[in-house]
Amino acid sequence: MQKLNIAYTCNIRQPGMEDERYGEFESPVTIAAVATALERIGADVEVIDVGKDIYHQLEKRKHQIDLVFNNAEGLEEQELREAIVPFFCEHLGIPYTGSSPKTFINKMDKATAKRIVAYEGVPTAKFQLMVPGDQLKDLAFPLMVKPYSEGTSIGISQKSKVHNEAELNAAIAAVYSQCEQAALVEEFLPGTEYTIGLIGNYVLPILEINFAHIPGHPQLRDPHVKSIENPYISHLAWTDQARNFAKLAITAHGALEARDYNRMDFRVREGQLYFLEANVIPGIHPTDADLTNMCRHVGIAHQDMVALIVDKAVKRLALRYPRFHDKTQLLEDIADSTLNKVAKAGFLTHQGRMYTLLGK
Repeated sequence: MQKLNIAYTCNIRQPGMEDERYGEFESPVTIAAVATALERIGADVEVIDVGKDIYHQLEKRKHQIDLVFNNAEGLEEQELREAIVPFFCEHLGIPYTGSSPKTFINKMDKATAKRIVAYEGVPTAKFQLMVPGDQLKDLAFPLMVKPYSEGTSIGISQKSKVHNEAELNAAIAAVYSQCEQAALVEEFLPGTEYTIGLIGNYVLPILEINFAHIPGHPQLRDPHVKSIENPYISHLAWTDQARNFAKLAITAHGALEARDYNRMDFRVREGQLYFLEANVIPGIHPTDADLTNMCRHVGIAHQDMVALIVDKAVKRLALRYPRFHDKTQLLEDIADSTLNKVAKAGFLTHQGRMYTLLGK
């Protein structure tokens, strides 16, 4: 069997990058774990640190790369930044894992993502985009204020929940100053938070974040809370309620046209689940990431999680790109063996596609 040539694109966190805007950059621990996982499926791996020369880095390798394993968050391009690597791969004819540039652009504009999923019937809180000086319209306090185009809780703190106009104006000014963009102001949803992940057509165990169990009783998943919350996160069993949650996540996933893997955040209000945002390039830290946590709960090791993501991408791409022929048998064997060992709780169908619930 020939080896796959995989370029692993990411933003590498360097010493001195402690600021929250580098929260999406990958640590040496993640890079080493992912590279090892890719080598395990029978690949030669080259790590590419995504910088301003990324187009030229890909162009000079376009005849050697079989697949880009993309985990890059981009640089200063705001809502375009996560689309940079997929866009260049499309232009150069290089297969890549994950969602299309269109999905990344729609997802990074949180207002647009909310409108798209709402059109398909997924509830989402009422909102308004605001810059300093704008007047609040038909929204009632308390409200949530966050950057309209950021990820990894960048620009969010416990002060992002506001109770009056003075706090609202201060929060909008902070977003505008720190992130140079409008603020997404939406109804605050007071209930428990859930995050729901998919790999291909497999729905992973749902994570429940009950803020009452976290020290300090925070109300938001800001960067500090994310750094301490893991011992207090629980997993839902596949009850009727959890299945209904999964149906909404699958609908949102399809509405945004996400591919290969995705993780979506929701909150409950009065028994109804509301969409917050999608993470179509979710974190894949070997121990701390939500997606890793979901997989670990059903016995899927981090290296097998990476293999499953690649396997879903290759199966999607194989008809278009014959270069995968005779290079993926080991990958397929690992993916099949992994899934055969995992308990299944049943199936859900959406728009003619069947989704398997992993776990019990």
